[in-house]
Formats: sequence, structure tokens, C-alpha cells
Amino acid sequence: MDPELISIGNFSISSFGAMMALCFLAGYWLITVEARRKDLDQKVVGNMFLAAMFGGIVGAKLLYVFENVPLSEILANPGASLLSRGGLTFYGGFIGAIILTWIIARRNKIGMWTVGDLASPSLALAYAIGRVGCFLVGDDYGVPSDLPWAMAFPKGLPPTDIPVHPTQLYEIGLILIVFAVIWKLRKRVKPAGWLFSIYLVLAGLERFFIEFLRSTTPSPIPGLSLAQVTAAAIIIIGAVKLYSLRGAGENAPAPETPQKPGKKKRARA
Repeated sequence: MDPELISIGNFSISSFGAMMALCFLAGYWLITVEARRKDLDQKVVGNMFLAAMFGGIVGAKLLYVFENVPLSEILANPGASLLSRGGLTFYGGFIGAIILTWIIARRNKIGMWTVGDLASPSLALAYAIGRVGCFLVGDDYGVPSDLPWAMAFPKGLPPTDIPVHPTQLYEIGLILIVFAVIWKLRKRVKPAGWLFSIYLVLAGLERFFIEFLRSTTPSPIPGLSLAQVTAAAIIIIGAVKLYSLRGAGENAPAPETPQKPGKKKRARA
């Protein structure tokens, strides 16, 4: 594990930065694959992806700073806080991406549940790649452990010479299982929000239980971290949506989707 992947003089590329670039490329590729399969307007989908990418980076950094940097330090030197080497927080990025994507989707009269269904496979795969970056840079590891596979991160954020749970690796394995499930289910014809709700429940459960092995920002609820409270909220949203869609069969009408310019929908027999 090394925070710097390439270093030439004063120029360097961090391993986390490289994985971030790869997760965006992989996410965009998967979204375009799904957009073609669903015969969607590539321009609209591309605009939503760019909005999600920008909102994700900004939101992830803002929440990380909020959770980890004292307010006095932020006010004294906001630039240093926002541009520090310190990491990004997934749920901040998730919320930021949703907000900007919602703006683009609303302008194009597309429901956010439809957008969520389209993005679900990409979200799972991108999260797995992002956790590879966390592992390489030594960020988001777990609490001390004496298990045989526990490891130290002497160059981590923050550095530790004490063996800890490599929770980044746990999450990579679990979220890849989530990705496999989502990928297998994606072709089922269901009402808008069905696939995204499954993603919310599975991804939320994965993060909720992993947090018991980490020492992160506590929440107002004793014994739970802020990430666990957020994960619980996401699980509830997904579960409530799935419950509202109960009884919808395999032949339920397909959700409204942005068609390519000049294309007309065929009438269903």
C-alpha cells in the first residue's frame, strides 16, 4: 500500500486519485451500456452523469470536512480544509450526486426512481473500486484486531502501526456481491424504483454492519455512527418503496424513460 502511485519531481498521482478516476470511467461505461440497452437519450444520460460526478465529489468533500475538521479550523483556513489530502465521505457524495442529478432529471421530466434504476449497477461497481483506492491509500480502515489478516497502515490517513481490520477489503467483497445481484436483476421489467430500492437496502445493510468494525463519527444515537444512521435511513427508504411496489409482476409496465431524439415509443400489444 502506498498513497503515491507515481511521483516525478513535484508531480505525483495518488493511488486514491487513480482509483477515483477509474471508478468514474467504469461507472460511465456501465451507464452507457444500460442506456443503450434501454434505448435512452445518450445526451441526457451524459448530462446527468456529469452532474452526479460533480455533485458527488463536492458533497463527499464537504461532509468529510464537516465530520473531521473543527469549525474553528475551517473558518480560519477554508481553502486548506477543502483542498487537503484527506478523504471523501461516500454518503456526502451520494447526497450531492442525487441533488444535482435531480435538477437535470426534472428539467427533462424524468423521475428520480427511473434514474436510480439506471445507475444502480454503476453505483455498486464504482463503490467497490473506490474502496480499492481507500485500501491503497490507507484510509477508512477498521478498529484494532488480532486476526491473522489484520494489517497496519503506517502511511495511512491517519497512520497506524497497530494491526486493524482491513474493512476496505471487507466492503469490496460485500459490495461486489451486491453488484452481482443488481446486475442479474437489471433486465426484469418492473415499475420505476424497484431495482434502485433493492440497491438501497443491500448497500445500506452492507455499510451498517461494517461500521461496527470501524471507529467513525458518532451520531446523536448512542452506539451508532453517523454513517450507520444514514445507512439505516437509506435501508428504510428502499424497504418502504419496495413495499409500495408489492404485487407488481414481471409483466408490469416499463417505467417512463428519456427516449432518443426522433424516436417514438411503440405501442404495446
